[in-house]
Amino acid sequence: MVPAQLRLDRRNTTTLTAQLVDQIRRAVLEGTLPSGHALPSSRALARDLGISRNTVIAAYEALEADGTILVAARRAPTVADVASAIRGVALGPSDDDPHFRISTSAARLASFISDERLDALSSAASRARPFRVGEPDLSLFPWNVFERILVRCWRALTPLDSLGADPRGNLALRRALLRHLAVARGVRASVEQVFITEGSQGALDLCCRTLLDPGDLAWLEDPCAPSTRAALLALGARIADVPVDEDGVCVARGRRMAPRAKLAIVSPSYAFPLGVRLTLARRLELLSWARWAGALVLENDYEGELRFEGSPIPALQSLSLEHGGRVLHMGSFSRSTFPALRLGFLVVPRSLVPAFARMRAATTRSPPYLLQAALAQFIEEGHYARHLRRIKQATRRRRDALVGALRAARADGETLYVPHAGSVLTLELPATVDDRALLRACARHGIEALPLSDCSTARRRGIVLGFGAHSEKELEQAARKLRALLPKP
Repeated sequence: MVPAQLRLDRRNTTTLTAQLVDQIRRAVLEGTLPSGHALPSSRALARDLGISRNTVIAAYEALEADGTILVAARRAPTVADVASAIRGVALGPSDDDPHFRISTSAARLASFISDERLDALSSAASRARPFRVGEPDLSLFPWNVFERILVRCWRALTPLDSLGADPRGNLALRRALLRHLAVARGVRASVEQVFITEGSQGALDLCCRTLLDPGDLAWLEDPCAPSTRAALLALGARIADVPVDEDGVCVARGRRMAPRAKLAIVSPSYAFPLGVRLTLARRLELLSWARWAGALVLENDYEGELRFEGSPIPALQSLSLEHGGRVLHMGSFSRSTFPALRLGFLVVPRSLVPAFARMRAATTRSPPYLLQAALAQFIEEGHYARHLRRIKQATRRRRDALVGALRAARADGETLYVPHAGSVLTLELPATVDDRALLRACARHGIEALPLSDCSTARRRGIVLGFGAHSEKELEQAARKLRALLPKP
């Protein structure tokens, strides 16, 4: 017999076959059609429902494939014995606790990345508000040039290219990147040592997965980017928060706190968010410690190329080759192109290439081939270098405008960290200020920034201001609003 509740709706966007499968399965699970119940033949059911027999045949085949019904030659389909399998399983709404057990790593991140932060990421506006951190001025990017290159790469795509098998990434991009890094940052390596990743966060995740076990100890600059801390917390590593002063990370403090740490994550050219650079003496001290401890150093080259005065500082990786080659160099194109490109890079010591390649092959492989191929040509044809020069000029003007506006009414107890590179500056406030509450008030006036307390474990309070995405006029107007909201001494 045909169940009375079978009702097919031809106006529904769901196909008649899918509707029939869903309704018969639901009748079986709810017990309306008991085990062993004989169903009509495909011909009879099609006649009764006024539909094509092929529709019924397709529905019966789908139900047979998942074990809902049994079909035998020259016999009517029957309902399979699923009652014993579903006995005790709640199929409808339940008043039980809907929370499921999550991993320890996910629980750590839940306590670190707030719901408010997740909501902000999910509802990000198409145009950033001053002073959102980590966003470039997209109007400066040569979109038409990149579009032409992308179309050209699509037309030249071969079957072999479409496989994208090398876990290290596109060979042409790795070569172009290495030539660029050799000139711009002094990086010395072979193309086999270069990995293309999903931004700098992808490079950081790959390093943590390959080098650290849960419980291993790592140095972390304090303050630092919250995303860096999140990567270590997700892995279950232990963190030694090493303070940063005007000369960069305090290596001597790190040696006292965690002399046998396995990894040190540092930003020698531009320590986020204070913008200080690691002096040569500290660099040598850091490399000496790494060699003594048998540790590795991960150099995060965050906006190291966006240097305003003089040439960019050579990468720590170039200096480390005379000290045992213990430095991994990572960076990203998100700030210098556009964030949605999601391409970064990692240069690893030669001895670690097989381990990193195996980890990469077993996890995420490499980013989309077409974007890698297009970026390779973008670099090789000189467009990237020209774009970098344009960004540097614009970013320096914006930094100077913002610094001038903030210094115009400077209050006691404030410290303004003026960067020599990058697109972020930090205004440190007295420790009594609730910087999160301050930024909630700023948000109501169209101002967005990062609280310094999110970056530091040492009760440092302040606001981290991104200035790369807006014009000088917009920054000056926002700075006046900010000044009016800052606590008075």
